[in-house]
Amino acid sequence: MSGLAEKFNDYIHYLKPIPLPAKCIVMSDAHAGNGDMHDPLRGSGFENLILDILREYHGKGYTLLKNGDWWDVWRGHDVALISAAHFHLWEIARAYGCMGRLYETLGNHERDCFNYPEALIFEGFGKKIFMWHGAIGDWPNDEGWRVGRFAIRSADQLTGMGIKVDPQTSPHPTNPERHEAVRSMAHNLVVQYPDWDFLWGHTHYFDNDGNNHNSGAPISISEYRGYLIEEGNIIPIRRT
Repeated sequence: MSGLAEKFNDYIHYLKPIPLPAKCIVMSDAHAGNGDMHDPLRGSGFENLILDILREYHGKGYTLLKNGDWWDVWRGHDVALISAAHFHLWEIARAYGCMGRLYETLGNHERDCFNYPEALIFEGFGKKIFMWHGAIGDWPNDEGWRVGRFAIRSADQLTGMGIKVDPQTSPHPTNPERHEAVRSMAHNLVVQYPDWDFLWGHTHYFDNDGNNHNSGAPISISEYRGYLIEEGNIIPIRRT
């Protein structure tokens, strides 16, 4: 895996920093599909928990930082089907957006259907924050994303036929090797840029290590783990 450091160096030169809102909630990897048997969020039982959290912080005036793979187009295939199957989740995200309190990055499972930016930079309250989904440099989910999508869809077809497949193509992947590889890339950025904070997701492992912050995934860890950002302070939160 390579490429994250190179892209970061490009981004800090041409991405215009966004003023960091005073109050933010960070969430990634909801993986809302089209409501069928392969829909990761439908099978997790955690959609109501996510909705409760989002409604609470919307009411409190927070800005939502949606860090990729909310909508699982690789599995759901069709955005209209996804928005119908998860209407309330779609609408609460839209509600943040209508208030001007929504920033989004592109997840690998959203490629080819959404035009979200790959990364964002926030500055304010003495903080500089780089936010990206986490797939940069992870070849089957970055440059080779079409290969990754083909593998996922093929595995879903086989599962539907009752054939056991590689668990890494399941809706609830736990791949410690991938997490450590992406985490290592993020850690190298922390070493090179100690005055920055880094927000990412993708690997479905919650990780809060110094300036390195992965928001995990409710569908995989059976609880909500994420972050609030309040006047530049990044605060981990946990709900079950």
